[in-house]
Amino acid sequence: MTDLVRINSDDGVGLPVTLADGSRWIIPAFVQITSAGDLVGSAGVGGAGTDLDTQGNIVPTYKAHTYTYDTSGNQITDSVTDGSSTWVRSYVYANGQMTTDSGWVKQ
Repeated sequence: MTDLVRINSDDGVGLPVTLADGSRWIIPAFVQITSAGDLVGSAGVGGAGTDLDTQGNIVPTYKAHTYTYDTSGNQITDSVTDGSSTWVRSYVYANGQMTTDSGWVKQ
């Protein structure tokens, strides 16, 4: 497998890349990659990758999620587990609008 990242040298903005399956991605100019090859903070890149928790640790957001909702249908938690650890992201609403996002908190 060959990794290809095209970067506009004038402003550092990523340029579109066409993958072998024909899908097109715009890869950010600067990405952080773990030793396992996971992208960090890449939720905006095709919805794949991982985020960081409130302590700066990697959250495997590409794993299956479990959601809970309040009686108004607002999502109040998002949980993800990697088999040994679980992270929860909580949301608080006021007047139908989300007011607080806890970020990913390792349990």
